[in-house]
Amino acid sequence: MPKDPRRKKQRTPAQRVRRRIAIGGSVALILGVVAAAVLTLYVGNRALIAKDSLEAAQGQLTSFKSALGQPNAPSTAEMYRGLQANTTKAAQQVDDPVWSLYEKLPVLGPNLKAFGQTADLVNALVHDGVGPLAEAADGISVESLKPHDGGIDIQPLKKLTPAIGDVDDAIQAADKSAAAIDTKDVLPQLKQPIESLRSTLGEAAPVTAELRKIMPVLYPALGGEGKRHYLMIFQNNAEERASGGNPASMAMLVVDDGKVKLGQQGDSGNFPRLQEPILTPKGSFNKDFYKFYGTYAMTYVTNITMTPDFPTTAKAARKYWQRVYPGKVDGVISFDPVALSYLMKATGPVKLADGETITSDNAVSYLLYDVYAKYTNPDVQDAIFASAAQGIFSAVTSGAGSPQAYLDQLKPMMAEQRLKMWSTRKDEQELLMDSPLGNMLPEDNTDKTVLGVYNNDDATSKMSYFMDEQVSVKTNTCSPTPKYTVSAKVINTLPAAKAYSLPEYVKAHQPRIVPGGDRQWVQLYGPVGAKLVSVTIDGEKVVWGTNFKYDENTVWDATGIADRRPAVKGTLYDRPVGQVSLNIGPGESKTVKAVFSGGTDNSSTVEVSHTPKVREVPVEITNATCS
Repeated sequence: MPKDPRRKKQRTPAQRVRRRIAIGGSVALILGVVAAAVLTLYVGNRALIAKDSLEAAQGQLTSFKSALGQPNAPSTAEMYRGLQANTTKAAQQVDDPVWSLYEKLPVLGPNLKAFGQTADLVNALVHDGVGPLAEAADGISVESLKPHDGGIDIQPLKKLTPAIGDVDDAIQAADKSAAAIDTKDVLPQLKQPIESLRSTLGEAAPVTAELRKIMPVLYPALGGEGKRHYLMIFQNNAEERASGGNPASMAMLVVDDGKVKLGQQGDSGNFPRLQEPILTPKGSFNKDFYKFYGTYAMTYVTNITMTPDFPTTAKAARKYWQRVYPGKVDGVISFDPVALSYLMKATGPVKLADGETITSDNAVSYLLYDVYAKYTNPDVQDAIFASAAQGIFSAVTSGAGSPQAYLDQLKPMMAEQRLKMWSTRKDEQELLMDSPLGNMLPEDNTDKTVLGVYNNDDATSKMSYFMDEQVSVKTNTCSPTPKYTVSAKVINTLPAAKAYSLPEYVKAHQPRIVPGGDRQWVQLYGPVGAKLVSVTIDGEKVVWGTNFKYDENTVWDATGIADRRPAVKGTLYDRPVGQVSLNIGPGESKTVKAVFSGGTDNSSTVEVSHTPKVREVPVEITNATCS
């Protein structure tokens, strides 16, 4: 009987089982693909939400930073709440089991993991750092910290101090977290913002760490925990000393709860010459102190700035002051007329006791030269200096100038080492010694290898007003023992034709100095732990002398024999030092060159510290190329 074509083929039981398995597998595959697609969409959606939230937070953070310290700005506390809502939302999106599962996938996984870590660290940074700062800074503007009525309101500083600690903790933690993100297999679109974040945190970390150290001492330093008495010394660059100039004028600043008063003022005439040094620097590294300076550096107040070591100068100034004006001295502050001219860019002009008005443009020339031509009486000169200090002090404490203008001028003062501070309190002094304010030479070479070039007037004159200097350094660190060649060209800028028209008070009054000439000591310092190889003056080798063998001094007509000023070498502050005396006529110049070798833990960063002079000292540093 023929088969019916419409009749289905009968399957065996085994075939039916295999068919069911095939159908089930297909369904499972389809369901798996659908599930994967759904989960991928789920993770992708969370990623988009997190991305949008972080981008919104970035804009809010920029607005927050702009609002900090600005008058009439929106509430920083309110701004923080909106910012925190967005970073929290972003962090919540990446804190998910499915997200964690997808982080283990190839290609996509590393990107998700890096993105999640970024969202978490940003949220922690905002919560732990921005939050406390937003609360503490709310309502505080830079203008509110501006001096007025003789002082500043220091209560905001007390409020901000703990918040700065929180900010630093958050910045340091975020910096470590950002460094731990693995971006090796991350797409460029994500890698670039992560690198940018790392860079920002890397720049912020040392700043917040420094602020954390400064803030706790700032409030008490401004009289928040009782009166402070600061001795202010005014260094006259027209009569050079290593750290600036003759400190003939001094004044006492009394600070109480932010209020500043100018107290007792004195000048060199108030302080007698002593038979014994007022201070003997301690430490084996100072064993050659008197070999270089004799006793005159510590027996007359005008010479206490002959050393570039400001703590030594400050301690001596404090002792001198207290011998004549008994009382408390909590610290010493030093500045010079050039720093004064910078400050006047913020305060504006100041009228002096003689009716003259000085500005940032003419303050230096008037105070360092014109006043000597106009007044021959030293007492009148001192009165002019005192009125300049009083005028500037009144302008600053009354609120003249903007806070930003003061900050702008503070930078060159510190960079040129014209502003220096010392404190009797250990915690404050440790901070100062880690900054340009505390000392002119660092205690070691680890952060930077600093060489020193310093000048001390030896003509009993104000001729330093005309003395310029050019410094050049050649370094060779190609061998295990580095070599440093330091050259200082000292230039007498006074034209010979004007030598006889100088004011009497400006002229040199020591023997064997020609009219319009000057004589000065030049000190060249090498790195800590180095050795002094040689010194030359205009190419002629210096022969080291002693105070008792003047015939063993140095180059004839340049220094030494006729003037009985022997060249001296030794060690100061663990550094090799060479010192020579130069006698330079008007329009002339002389170049001193010293070669140093070695050093302890020398840094590859080389800098030069030099006497802050009337005019800028150009410094050129050339590094040898190693093959």
